[in-house]
Amino acid sequence: MLTFLYAKNYLLIDELKVGFTPGLNIITGDTGKSRCFINDTPVPLPVLTELGDLLVDLHGQHEHQLLLRVANHGPYLDAFAGLESDLEALREAYQELTAATRELRAVEEQAAELARSRDYMAFQLQEIRAVAPAADEEEELLREEQILRNAELLFERTAQIFTRLYESEGSAAEQLTAAAADLAQLAAIDSRFSAMQGDCQSARILVDELAKSVQHYNQAIAFDPERLEKIRQRLAALTALRRKHGGSLADIIALGDRLERDLGLVDNLEATLARLGREREAARSRLAGINAGLSGKRHGAAEDFSSRVAAALALLGMPRAQFAVAQHSTPAADEPWVELEGQRVRIGARGSDHLEFLLSANPGEEAKPLAAVASGGEISRVMLALKTLLAEADRVPVLIFDEIDIGISGRIAQAVGRSLRELAASHQVLCITHLPQIAGMADHHLLVEKGGDEHQTRTTIRPLSQEERVAQVAALIGGDVVTQAHLQSASELIAAAAGGS
Repeated sequence: MLTFLYAKNYLLIDELKVGFTPGLNIITGDTGKSRCFINDTPVPLPVLTELGDLLVDLHGQHEHQLLLRVANHGPYLDAFAGLESDLEALREAYQELTAATRELRAVEEQAAELARSRDYMAFQLQEIRAVAPAADEEEELLREEQILRNAELLFERTAQIFTRLYESEGSAAEQLTAAAADLAQLAAIDSRFSAMQGDCQSARILVDELAKSVQHYNQAIAFDPERLEKIRQRLAALTALRRKHGGSLADIIALGDRLERDLGLVDNLEATLARLGREREAARSRLAGINAGLSGKRHGAAEDFSSRVAAALALLGMPRAQFAVAQHSTPAADEPWVELEGQRVRIGARGSDHLEFLLSANPGEEAKPLAAVASGGEISRVMLALKTLLAEADRVPVLIFDEIDIGISGRIAQAVGRSLRELAASHQVLCITHLPQIAGMADHHLLVEKGGDEHQTRTTIRPLSQEERVAQVAALIGGDVVTQAHLQSASELIAAAAGGS
């Protein structure tokens, strides 16, 4: 709901803030850089315009807004016909078709690319599988190659170490044995040498174990030129593979697995595409069935909808107006499409129907799109008729009617006023009018006044009391000269509106 309007430095307005109420707000009186606010926050005009389309439906001679946009005609007819559940089912089926189509296209594009490079992929895979690298083998091979390459040096040096530790005259073992004997003699004299003797004996044991380990290593050394050559060849193959494909051996193994999967996809391409194609056509068939049912319901509802709009227009002073709903589908050259009555037609999330409201205001005139109707008064009355009929379905909370009284008076003006009052039961309605029959219907009456001095004119707007309402409606009836009869007529108009007559 629109709670208040704030204007500053707008033409003849210095600054004003005017409040609105639920129901029918009527504005009468002297109806001429601005700033825009939303919830007291300054905003640029484009932001206010965008939000306004969702919250306010403005009907004036040049502001047709939502109902003059063809894209909104379908939702209004669907709301009138109560087709929300059908639309939900169609949206789900449409999403299934588009998802199946995307998956099929993705596989087709991927498979086409893979097919072009199949031979090269097969060659790469064969090359990787021929070498069959293991992720950690290169490090182990390098260690083994280094040992075999230095086998002679290792044999000679370990033999020398064993001799120095154990076999030669004056070896480490022999020297430690002699030292331990000397320490034993000294310990007999001074007990402090006992610990030293123990350490010396421990050192001799360590030397014996070290000599034994070196001897075992020496005896196990293999002189195997053939094995060395095989290792060198294997390392060369792994190096060549890494240089060609880049990365580590783990990366190359992963590449081989990916190539194997891609080749499997290419080899099974026909079966995969056939399966995805069947899934897409099954989704298309489901969608086509739902769409055909929805289109039929729309066709059936359009006649009743059109006749009821025409009847409402008759009450609003357009007794010979003809209203119609044009319904057709667009032939489809590509996806997404469904078959409807034997033809391929383009389809979207709301179905395949293109729905547009047409109007013929006078006998003999061809029905035309609403946007092509030139008369501001006729457009406003069409909007009022549609809004009255679709009040429950319309989610826009605020309706503004400007110049809805153009070209009408008397009985028709009363009918327009009653329609506005009925519409105000489910919407907040703001109406600018110069007709007493409409002004008398107000739930909340605002008066626009101009004043000032000889140098400057200013505009103000204020709510009217009950007594002031009567005077203002009387002024609309009588003009500059208001008589008692005018006041009586104004009171009767207001009372009749309050009584619902």
